[in-house]
Amino acid sequence: MGVVKDVLITSPEAIEKIEVDLTDIFRTCLRPPPKLDLVEWADTYRYLPDNSAESGRWKTGRVEVARQPMLSISNPVVQEVTVMACIQLVKTELMLNTAMYYMHQEPSPIMYIAPNEKLAEAWSKERLVKSVNATPVTADIFSDNRRGEGNTILQKQYPGGQISIVSARNPGDLAMRACMIMLFDEVDKYPYNVGAGSGGSGGEGDSIAVGWGRSTTYGKRAKKVVACSPTVEGRSRVAKEYKNSNQSVFLQPCPHCDHAKTLTWPDVYIPKNDKGEFLHEDAAIRCSECGALWTEADRLKSIRNGYWVATKPEITWHHGYKVSSLASPFTPVTTLAKEFSDAQGNPESLKAFYNTRMAETWKEVSDQPDHERLYERREAYKIGIVPRGGLFLTCGIDVQKGYLVYEVVAWGRRKENWSIEKGVIPGHISEDETHERLREFLDRTFTNCIGVEMPMLKTCIDSGYETQQVYNFVRNYGSSRVVAVKGEKDENLSTILGTPKPVDINLDGKRISNGTMLWHVGGSVIKEEFYRWLNLKKPTDEALATGNGFPSGYCHYPMYDEEFFLQITAEQHVMLTDNRGFQTYQWQKVRDDNHFLDCRVYARAGASMLQIDRMKDADWNSLETKYYPDLSPDEVEEKTPEPKPVSKKPTRKKKREGWIKR
Repeated sequence: MGVVKDVLITSPEAIEKIEVDLTDIFRTCLRPPPKLDLVEWADTYRYLPDNSAESGRWKTGRVEVARQPMLSISNPVVQEVTVMACIQLVKTELMLNTAMYYMHQEPSPIMYIAPNEKLAEAWSKERLVKSVNATPVTADIFSDNRRGEGNTILQKQYPGGQISIVSARNPGDLAMRACMIMLFDEVDKYPYNVGAGSGGSGGEGDSIAVGWGRSTTYGKRAKKVVACSPTVEGRSRVAKEYKNSNQSVFLQPCPHCDHAKTLTWPDVYIPKNDKGEFLHEDAAIRCSECGALWTEADRLKSIRNGYWVATKPEITWHHGYKVSSLASPFTPVTTLAKEFSDAQGNPESLKAFYNTRMAETWKEVSDQPDHERLYERREAYKIGIVPRGGLFLTCGIDVQKGYLVYEVVAWGRRKENWSIEKGVIPGHISEDETHERLREFLDRTFTNCIGVEMPMLKTCIDSGYETQQVYNFVRNYGSSRVVAVKGEKDENLSTILGTPKPVDINLDGKRISNGTMLWHVGGSVIKEEFYRWLNLKKPTDEALATGNGFPSGYCHYPMYDEEFFLQITAEQHVMLTDNRGFQTYQWQKVRDDNHFLDCRVYARAGASMLQIDRMKDADWNSLETKYYPDLSPDEVEEKTPEPKPVSKKPTRKKKREGWIKR
């Protein structure tokens, strides 16, 4: 007989207890994490790395202006978010929060677009990786994909997606793969036509449009985030994006009367002393309603109580935000007042202040100058002689079909400048006789007002016409003082100078790295600056007598003929609207001949090559010691020499060495 073993029978109470426990386990351990918006996620999980100004746990309340943009990014109804903001406030952390939020909450393909590859690498190494590692929930997110297995500086894999960090200058990077989250950072530094050739031909169009087009397959789930400080009115990308949004503004209530408004720079009161100088340390915001002057504590309170208002609420799919440093808890008003005071008399510094601090576009004052006014204010200094204050010379040469046009310009402190000589060199650039005449001209020195000889430190020759002939001449002349340049179209270069590129090729068709270099010149940028200078008013004799000098960039001219002034004012900056409704600015001729305007553009480019925009007092002092040794201004006026006669024989002087090399 078999033995029946004891059978363990589970009681109904135990079965019920097991069912309850399993239900709790499924409920607590296997339940998906709650869906958080970006603010909730950042306040719960985000930590700032040790290279941040304030490391540790993220607190949205510390930067109140960031709250609503963050909510818009995680709002499924909103596809596009634009932030036009001042520096050091919202933009960088907003991009990082967005990337890390989607990595953790909704793994997706992400693309971050920087203005160039160098900045892309810096953002990856110094911002993204450090922020990811400092945040516990993302610290190991890249660990399964080491280098060689999908994890590099510019390409990082994580479970459920990847982040590509690319340059806006490379169309191949922008179109490399479809991405759901597109982060466009510092967009005003992007090229206008990505992939365009050196002459502006070809290309694939706007970098934002090319990149955003890669998200089409994701439909309404795709997210586009654009951030930058604005630049020039009519050409600022972030300003155009903001204009197409619901245009939200940040209102700050007055702690004294509760009147709320968007603060602008006119709301800041800066007292002056008896000399008319700003007392920036006493600056304060003054309420336009009750007139009360705010303390810094009042300003911080108004930021905490501030709120966003959409001026175009009917636009629901694109939220745009504009905020200045007046809403930043990190930048006191006195600091802003000091920057504003220091920028007085310097249009470039004022432009930077309004762009980067006030988040305002800058309207260039480049109206076409009146040639008659310039002709009437000519000065009596002698042509060919460098007046007191001129410390180095540059020259611009415009190449025409049967002649060359030139202007020699002397530059001094604060970019004050004097036209020293203008003229025409006859002959075609391909002819040997023309080469000899040009060499003779380039070997000349000019005498300053005390008889010291001064060379032309940089001569820029236009290569837009008879390009190869210009390259041949520059190569054969064999001096770094003479370079080939090419003016770029308005949309192709937003700086005075582009990166020089080698143009000589060997028998295999490869460019020779140490051959002739071509400098690309931002003609539009220089013309805007030049016309602004020409529109400056001449100081009164009383102002000059009291020690107030000419304003920065003031242009002096000797007794030239009227044709010269007609040519330097032969263009105007006009706004055009294309068939899609976009507005652009272009330079258009109002007269046939503009040769001397082009000469001035190239002479200014030469000054930039010599680093005039970065020169410090020590540099100017060194030049003054060299060219005006041990003489007072009174002694200078007594020793003004006559211009040196130019030899008619085409003699080739020995190439000089020891010029200033910058």
